[in-house]
Amino acid sequence: MEKIDKKQIFILKKNLLNNYKIIREKSGNSKIMSVIKGDAYGHGIQECMEILKKSGCRHFYVARLEDAINLRKKNKDNTNLYLLSGATSNETCKLLKKYKITPIINNLSQLEIITKYSDSIKIILHFDTGMNRLGFKFSEIDFIRQMISLDNIKFLMTHLSSADEKNINECRSQLGEIKKINNFFNKPLSIANSSGIFLGKAFHLNYVRPGKSLYGINPFLKKSFGLKGVMSIYAPILQIAYLQKGQTIGYSKTYKTKKNMRVATIDYGYSDGYLRSGSNRAKVYIDEKPCNVVGRVSMDLITIDVSHIDQNNLYLGKPVEILGNNQSCEDLALETGTNEHEILISLGKNSKKVYI
Repeated sequence: MEKIDKKQIFILKKNLLNNYKIIREKSGNSKIMSVIKGDAYGHGIQECMEILKKSGCRHFYVARLEDAINLRKKNKDNTNLYLLSGATSNETCKLLKKYKITPIINNLSQLEIITKYSDSIKIILHFDTGMNRLGFKFSEIDFIRQMISLDNIKFLMTHLSSADEKNINECRSQLGEIKKINNFFNKPLSIANSSGIFLGKAFHLNYVRPGKSLYGINPFLKKSFGLKGVMSIYAPILQIAYLQKGQTIGYSKTYKTKKNMRVATIDYGYSDGYLRSGSNRAKVYIDEKPCNVVGRVSMDLITIDVSHIDQNNLYLGKPVEILGNNQSCEDLALETGTNEHEILISLGKNSKKVYI
């Protein structure tokens, strides 16, 4: 890639397949339920689903009903779709039944809605074992058993709150809690998110739910297990300028040159999902060499220090790596003070992607 005239976002299919293979090997006999919410973490929900289906995946989690419906319209085969947000109205129930979408039911109100609508819709029960976000409480088990036939429950799930931090005691506590709950249901179980999968076999149970690891986000900080980033992004240089010592760069003059510098302005900014918190903190790469962001990240432009780059290799249209082999989403997340999920979803949102 010698020259580009606009930003380029590449989704590397082989890396997604590599990550799925590693997860499959790690998960043993557990079924994999790929999480493709958030537009597949910014990678393109329909396209990623098709790639994963070719590897044999038949179970997919989404967060929004409209995503599930759109996927079902294009996938009328034996693909299983699961809706994390559950059922909130009769209209939702009608659509769930019409498009053969399995809801995750999170509380008694949702359970009442779905049982009053139909006694034949299969569901998943989500129990809260420590996340305190969504899910039934242990104390509600008797009400659940009175409201629904056990035959309509496909399996039980819960969500680990501290697996990313490898808080093994908390994870074991949640595992013990969901097993205790299951004494009343005797159903298959699911607890492991991406990090839970890599905690060990004890957490795999019947179903695992990889999300971030599919897209190359490390299950634990700086431990990749061979996972590879799936998204690469490049932006072109629009201008190269020479600044004297003592000059300032960007809005509010947040950067003042300490020496004579050469800076480049690239065609990228927070309208492209690049976080403004990267101002004066983050870096990009040119010819595998890091270049610091200097000055404020603005809506469509970022200025970078290219003083150390061979000027014969600097020209308008020169590709600058925002994300890729040299700059992982983990690195960029650390530089901008967020997590890798937000990086990928922000950078991939509303952007045309090339699948290679």
